[in-house]
Amino acid sequence: NGSVTLEAVHGGPLTSTELSQISLFCNSAGDGNGSGVRSSSEIVNKSSTMIDLKNKNMVGNWAKLDGDLLASLTPMLQEHVVSAVAVDLVGEGRDVISKYMEASSHLIENGGPAISIHQWMMQVARYSGPNSAPLGSLGGAKVEPGAGYRRLQILCSGLQSAYILFSIMASPGIDRRAVEDDTIEACVNLIKNHIQKHIIPSLSNTGHLGVASSTSSSKPPQDQDDEYLHPEMMSPMSKKTPMPRRSTPNRNDVAKSLKAVYGPILSTIGLFGTILESAETFIITNEMDDRLLFTVCAASLSSLTIDSSTAVRADTASLASLVQVSAMNLAVAIFRRYPRHRSIITEDLFPLMLKLPTSKRSLRTYLVRKSHGSTEMTNIKHSPYANTSGHEYIQPITALLLLSIQTCVTMPFQSDEDITEEGNADGGAEGSGSDSNQFDGEENKNSKANDTSGLDACAAVCNQFTSQMLQRCSRKGEEGGASEFRPILHNLIDDLLFVRQLPEYPSAEMILFYLSQRLGHDLLRASSMSKSSAQQMEATYLATAMDALGKITSAVASGLLLNRESRFQLPESMSPGQFDPKEEVNRCFCGRGNLDTFMLDCDRCHSWYHGSCVGITKDTVPEVWLCDDCILQTVILEQAKVFARGNGNSRPLTTSDHNHVLRQLLLSHLSKKSHTFLSPQAERAREFWIATWVKELTLSKNISNDVGTFDLRLVRSHVIAQWPYSRLQEHRNSLSKYLSTDGYQRIMTCLVASTELSQNFPRLLGVLLRLVGDGMASIRKLSLKAILQVVNVDPALMAQPSVRKEVSRCFHDEAISVREAAVSLVGDYVLQTPNLATAFHATLLERILDRGVSVRKRIVKIFRDILLTNPAYAGRATACHAMLQRAADRKEDDGVRDLIHETFHILWFNSKAFTMGTSTLELLELSNSTPGRKASQDGTKAELYCLEASKQMVEVVKVSGSPEILTSLVKGLLFGFNEGDKDKKVAERKRRQEDARNQCSSLVSSVIELLLAFEENREQNEDDGKELVALLSTLSVFSEAYPELLVPHIDTLVPYLKGDNSAKKYEPSIVSTVSIVVSHVSSHFSRAELNRLMAGELSTDLVNIAYKFPDRAVSAAVEALCALTNHPEASQGSI
Repeated sequence: NGSVTLEAVHGGPLTSTELSQISLFCNSAGDGNGSGVRSSSEIVNKSSTMIDLKNKNMVGNWAKLDGDLLASLTPMLQEHVVSAVAVDLVGEGRDVISKYMEASSHLIENGGPAISIHQWMMQVARYSGPNSAPLGSLGGAKVEPGAGYRRLQILCSGLQSAYILFSIMASPGIDRRAVEDDTIEACVNLIKNHIQKHIIPSLSNTGHLGVASSTSSSKPPQDQDDEYLHPEMMSPMSKKTPMPRRSTPNRNDVAKSLKAVYGPILSTIGLFGTILESAETFIITNEMDDRLLFTVCAASLSSLTIDSSTAVRADTASLASLVQVSAMNLAVAIFRRYPRHRSIITEDLFPLMLKLPTSKRSLRTYLVRKSHGSTEMTNIKHSPYANTSGHEYIQPITALLLLSIQTCVTMPFQSDEDITEEGNADGGAEGSGSDSNQFDGEENKNSKANDTSGLDACAAVCNQFTSQMLQRCSRKGEEGGASEFRPILHNLIDDLLFVRQLPEYPSAEMILFYLSQRLGHDLLRASSMSKSSAQQMEATYLATAMDALGKITSAVASGLLLNRESRFQLPESMSPGQFDPKEEVNRCFCGRGNLDTFMLDCDRCHSWYHGSCVGITKDTVPEVWLCDDCILQTVILEQAKVFARGNGNSRPLTTSDHNHVLRQLLLSHLSKKSHTFLSPQAERAREFWIATWVKELTLSKNISNDVGTFDLRLVRSHVIAQWPYSRLQEHRNSLSKYLSTDGYQRIMTCLVASTELSQNFPRLLGVLLRLVGDGMASIRKLSLKAILQVVNVDPALMAQPSVRKEVSRCFHDEAISVREAAVSLVGDYVLQTPNLATAFHATLLERILDRGVSVRKRIVKIFRDILLTNPAYAGRATACHAMLQRAADRKEDDGVRDLIHETFHILWFNSKAFTMGTSTLELLELSNSTPGRKASQDGTKAELYCLEASKQMVEVVKVSGSPEILTSLVKGLLFGFNEGDKDKKVAERKRRQEDARNQCSSLVSSVIELLLAFEENREQNEDDGKELVALLSTLSVFSEAYPELLVPHIDTLVPYLKGDNSAKKYEPSIVSTVSIVVSHVSSHFSRAELNRLMAGELSTDLVNIAYKFPDRAVSAAVEALCALTNHPEASQGSI
């Protein structure tokens, strides 16, 4: 249409086609005719030399253009940018939808025609109506078909113009007339508006939130309704008449309709990413006004608040990640370029954290490591950071913090002599100072080492961030969002501990170090206060700080343990020796066997590895291939010849020497990655590793002990020489042998174990142990829980005298919560190391008499878990006896008593107990210790466990000396403990009773089997009598509780009534126990069974007991005779 102007359609004098072509090509510096301003067509079509703007090597050719030409081009581009800044597609589209919905609801009368959002976004507009006008003639004055598409075109033209302007302004040597403040400000405002008004609402599906909710159940006041209505949407009649119940459009309907706007906006993300990249280049090469810097930085950081919604598009998460990565790179560039603003930018991170998405799906979206299949080394077990594809992610805010700190690193000084001498002088002045003076001296040395290594700016940012973060977490109540910052701190620490093992994020170690230092300081400060002043520190923060410190300490302990378990086989001296492998074995780190797949043989040690694990296929096999251990051994020997002090091949190589070579291999890996993928993150990580290495070398010069064979001055010069990229190419080939992915993971494990944080582990553990002895019970309890985290990772720490001393002392603490925490700590420890459970058996057993109900419950649960895990536990008899005594005590708490009953039901009367903690192999090994039984397929797993359960019951009777307690338990489990039917657990108890009755038959058979095995292997000594009494007494328990189960085994027991059992001391107990069994079982004899027994010697043996044994045995024998005589089936005169 001839009436449509370029400004109305494209927002400026250039068409979209011209802008697209200018973004790719630009005319050279003119044809020498001296003409000034040229039209856009001439700029596009006349081309003697074409320049590709996307080629970074050609960007500088912008400076070759005529200055007047650029001076005329940039205002035209700026006009497009200014027009785009005024576009708010989401807001305008929301108004269109609202008007359409209200018109559909007959809320607007005589307000003109209304169109749908799809008509508004149509590229080819068709419209006719009572108030129609030629299309395009009204511009943006009225909502009409196609207006939304024209607004989109204006936005796209502005984005293209901003890209061209940033490319021009980023070119070195450009005429300053082309770089005007208004142009820069317009581009910055466009970035801000596009992120906040378009990208964030589109990806998060939040554009409909600008509409008032219509779901309220109560009718709002009239003036409140008017507040949400656009003036044009209110007709005169609507102001006079009462509003209908549905006064505003439904948000859900608006959200669905806005998808027609979201789609075109999301199509601009690719172009917007290139704009952010160009802006990054511009910021690096040019000075910007502070106000504009903060504007673009705030806009970039706001992209981290995106909570991607799949309701818009399935790929919103990947699109959001693309925007966030580009925006983060821009913010990091500002952070690197303008050191004076780092403090302000760091402060701005904290209010941003409160706006971050908290859903599990959107919490961690920054990719840090891609999955490499089954061959990837899993140093961090059970990672919560992996998605369904196996890729691992962290929070974008964590990535921004890491990259910002790494970008602050500067080139180390070539020499540190002055700083070292100053440090020595200060150290001499300290002399024999106090602990605080020594700590300050260490801080001073550390600070000076940071200065000389180029890490001072990184340390300053870490110091500021950690201090501000913990200050916000420590505020009282809800002040300053303290309750919201505490979970943010937990998530941050989780991310830092995860990337701690990744070479691309070395700054994580520094942040964790500063966090641990400040957390320990805060906790010690709280413990040193009086009770009244200690309450000034928020109790919730104390729990948060203690948990965070325990988490960091446990992660450090895990790293040290992992390093001990996965050490490389490295040479201990410079002498190469002779390597003669004994055999060829499969040493592949994946743990798989010799699969039917391609494998490689190491040409040095002749160990075999899967090709897929080491990243080599049949077509890429090198002439000589060495495994990771052999590469390291040869490289260390080669480097030792270069860097060793003095001559001779017999000098020892220490861990410090090994670490120097491991760092060099890691630097070579990062250099290769940076050079291959042009990754600035890898380059910053490489520089950070260099600075960290230099810092360690600086600190090592003042250590009195042996620091290794390598000449540290020579190593320092070699390390610093690798800083500039021009020298990088020369040094990159010095170590041409690259390791596998597993090899680099193991290198990281070794290096992480030697970092400042890892070396500080004794101090971290010492802080926790010191807090265990604090005067506040809450701190003692929290510190024990923190130590529990550490011990769960490395149970061997419980063997340290200092740890065991503090934990043992807490068993007698005055606070119940502290005693419970100590019991939990020891309980978890003995469960992980069953072989050492006996060392704490007496201590745990003592606590079953504790006055704290929670402590007694915890003790019962610990013994239950121990017995389920290890049925042959040496202290099982005393533990079970103690628990039964507590259950029989009438003063015992009902909760404890019920728990004990449930425990014994699980241990002895649950048919599925064998699946709860004991493997088949363990049960078969246990059966080997059972006399007369072979560990073959003679018994099933359930039978083997039942046999162990019966052993436990016999031992309990043996320890207690009486079956009464056990009888009470068995009767209660079989028929109930008189709890009453009103208890909510009555159904569960009935189920347990049924299960117990079903299990009793197996238990009786197992006890009989034990009795027969005992007789078969009996050694005929006095102690055998006690064992025999225990076996028979256990059977008497079942004869009283479930007598019919003993009927099939009565013939096995009757011979013991003769009183000739080779146990003189225990003969009365033996005959009385068997007599009691007979009296209980007799009522279940059949007539045939009774007559058979009476025809034998049963009655005679019972009568003879009265002549041979004391009163107790006589009483039992008489009772048995009476029971037999009074049997309903007994014939008169049978006895």
